[in-house]
Amino acid sequence: MRVNIEYLKKFIDVDTDKLKMKNLLNSIGIEVSELICCDGKDIFDVEITPNRPDWLSHYGIARDIHSKLSEIRFSPFKIAEVHLDKKNEDFSINIEDKNDCARYTGCIVRDINVNESSKEVKNLIKSFGLRPINSIVDISNIVLMTIGQPIHIFDLDKLSGNEINIRRAIKGESLELLDEQKISLNNEFLVICDKKNPAAIAGIMGGKASGVTFETKNIFIESAYFNPITIRRSARKLGIKTDASYIFERGADVLVTQKAVSFVLEMIKKTQKQELNITYYNDVFEKEFKPVFIELYKDYPSAYTGIEIKNSISEQILKDLGFKLNDKVDKWIVEVPSYRVDIVNKQDLVEEIIRIYGYDKLDSKLPYSFNENFITNNERQLIKKIRNHFISIGFNEVVNYIFHSYEENKFFSDRENFLEIRNPIGRDFSTLRNSLIPGLLKNTALNFNNSIKRVSLFEFGKRFYVENGKIKEENILSLSSSGIYLALNWKDKFEKDFDFYIFKSLFSTIFKKFHIEFKLEKRDFPHFKGECSYLVKIDEHEIGYIGSLKKEIIDFYKIDKPVFVVEVQLSKISKYIKKNSFKMWNKFPFSKRDFSFLIDKNIEYYELESVIKELKPETMEKYELFDLYKGDNIPGSKISLSMAFYYRSKKRTLTNDEINDTHVKFIEKLIERLDLIQR
Repeated sequence: MRVNIEYLKKFIDVDTDKLKMKNLLNSIGIEVSELICCDGKDIFDVEITPNRPDWLSHYGIARDIHSKLSEIRFSPFKIAEVHLDKKNEDFSINIEDKNDCARYTGCIVRDINVNESSKEVKNLIKSFGLRPINSIVDISNIVLMTIGQPIHIFDLDKLSGNEINIRRAIKGESLELLDEQKISLNNEFLVICDKKNPAAIAGIMGGKASGVTFETKNIFIESAYFNPITIRRSARKLGIKTDASYIFERGADVLVTQKAVSFVLEMIKKTQKQELNITYYNDVFEKEFKPVFIELYKDYPSAYTGIEIKNSISEQILKDLGFKLNDKVDKWIVEVPSYRVDIVNKQDLVEEIIRIYGYDKLDSKLPYSFNENFITNNERQLIKKIRNHFISIGFNEVVNYIFHSYEENKFFSDRENFLEIRNPIGRDFSTLRNSLIPGLLKNTALNFNNSIKRVSLFEFGKRFYVENGKIKEENILSLSSSGIYLALNWKDKFEKDFDFYIFKSLFSTIFKKFHIEFKLEKRDFPHFKGECSYLVKIDEHEIGYIGSLKKEIIDFYKIDKPVFVVEVQLSKISKYIKKNSFKMWNKFPFSKRDFSFLIDKNIEYYELESVIKELKPETMEKYELFDLYKGDNIPGSKISLSMAFYYRSKKRTLTNDEINDTHVKFIEKLIERLDLIQR
């Protein structure tokens, strides 16, 4: 929304520079995103939170500024009395369902002249970010931006019959909107109809056929309250967002419809320079408005915020914001104004008080109380440690939506295993994600498109799936890497891209950090390349998978480099995290023995590792692979490996004879178990 500072001063006498005004708006919760200069006037483009439709007007913002600076002059919005008691004309307003439309105020004015607006009005309309149309339509936009009530004005002569019907559309009906977009209607849409056809989509946009033009002589003015859910669904379905729908879907003020019509008539009268010929007026209020009453004890604001707030301050702030207070000695019975649809309990009232009183007055200190039932959230602590670790080795954290497209979810499971949204906001958000990897791939593609050559990402989040007919969710950690691992520099003359082994080694550092033994086991997953697809296990428990994504998947995201990903379940990792404790280093020397051998090339390294771990002697401290060779002088079915084994005792220095004897026996068992050929 755009706020014209000069127009704001019609209601509040605030004289301050741009920076102070920006800080003032920020202090009451209105974020200023941009400063615009329009025809020499200062205009703020502000961000309004979804729960505050009352801020979608200059008067609403002025009211909150006054509550912050109560010492300055504030001019309550007043409309000159307009007699709206005429029903001389044979005309009717009919509401099909009061849950769709709780109130509809309509008025007919005849014998008007539609002209171009004055230069002053045109400039005002432009400062709101709107386009001047004509003297009548421009008035409806001024009313909207002034008091936050959408107004629609029809050319009465273009409506069929002497009636207005607010009803659900019938399948097969259609309407050409003011923006010349033709839409097909069904029962999901609430429409404003004449006797025969729809003339407008309620709360969103009018039809072109009944729009006001320079030839218009008779008009019908509409001011209504529509169900926010109905308007939100219709706007989303159409993919249309208008100033009217933006307000209605957040919750307009049901008690302001008459005042808005009076405001329109007052402004039209000024443009006509004659008495208005009002031939019909009706206010159909189908659903009785019941104000919200909240009991607020006078000491509660201080108790809730932890600082002393005088009763007189709390009372004055609430009154300045439009709340009515009935004093009951130790408490107030607070009546919530109709425009504050966000206030439902006493905590909301205290938040209003501290918002105006000043968040800067809150003390930043720990509470005095001690919760003996407090339990440390181990998973949260684990996430914090993992986050810091991966950031330290060059990964970047991302946060993505929990919704994916149907095609993206299908990459990681069949349709029966994932959840489709009944009423999605769009095709790309039609399912709850069953993996975090699609989000990482979108981030990777975006970075590559912005000339970033190395992309290493991680994300924590939930994945959703169906198991045995029940909806499940679990916390997941996903990582991905693609692109250049080592760039060109003065020393290295060649770039080195990420490969699976580099990625695996980076991922494995987190297990080393927590002293957890893990292993990979060959397993075919539908989203990984067959030669690079592994299950991640801890103590024979499956915790996730790691591999290189298939080309068809990375092509889907328009990525032209291999992408390596891993996804693991955090809850299963956290079970193996032990409390940190000091472990004495081994002060005795180690001895190394090498072993070169031929092994069947179909045996995976993780299988070799499993056998080594099973057979290794007590004094074997670690082992490592330092050479791999295949080619000349090696049978085609074999590969040559060279490994180093390190022996060390925790109690004493081992002799050469002891080490040799242990090593020979170990190698004999290894050769026999895997049919190795010693070189």
